[in-house]
Amino acid sequence: MVNNKKVLIVEDEFSIALDIKISLEKLGYVIIGIAGSYNEAIKYTEEAIPDIVVMDINISGDKNGIVAAEEIYKRYKIPIVFLTAYGDNSTFKEALQSKPFGFLLKPFNIKELSFAIQIALQKQLENKTSKAVTSGAKVSDTLFVKDKSQLISVKISEILWVEAMDNYSQVITKEKKTVVNMFLKEFYEKVPQDRFLRIHRSYLIALDKIDKIENRFVFIGDKNIPISKAYKSQLIERLDII
Repeated sequence: MVNNKKVLIVEDEFSIALDIKISLEKLGYVIIGIAGSYNEAIKYTEEAIPDIVVMDINISGDKNGIVAAEEIYKRYKIPIVFLTAYGDNSTFKEALQSKPFGFLLKPFNIKELSFAIQIALQKQLENKTSKAVTSGAKVSDTLFVKDKSQLISVKISEILWVEAMDNYSQVITKEKKTVVNMFLKEFYEKVPQDRFLRIHRSYLIALDKIDKIENRFVFIGDKNIPISKAYKSQLIERLDII
């Protein structure tokens, strides 16, 4: 569970953040960055999509770590483990509102943090599995998209790619383009994980619809879709290359 899991550290005391980074890397985690503020945390998350975020509650700027955690979880459903030097009830209750997967009081040792991260990742995996089982009773290959007073059907097997558009996502098939009122991360959770892959912060593709891969682009028909460095290795792992 530990190896190659991507971690974002949000901690404005750089010496503490660096100690966490070095210690977690020794345990096999991949640290995608160290953020010291809300804006930096959002930027790193958008660019690299970590598996988990280690979040100090008191960070630089007007927005604290709890606000950052709420936004990150809302957009990407990424688990958060909080770090704080304050163990009072009010801080804890406020942190609970952002649906954290862990809460550690400073000072802590790296073993405690590693255990908290592993528990959070396991909980995230169980949540996804539970959703998949629940959705099994529904129409297996059709999504219904709300459009005012009507529901528009989209066959999962016909989806070529999905593109992020601010707060929306646009689903592309050969026959039509359908706008969905959800973030790309949320849409990804609605489709079979074995048939789709996110290859860029703005693109989700159907793996069986790929015509070719050239340099840093995937081609589906005449559409060339960029491959982000953060996702390239995942794409290669999912392909049957001979």
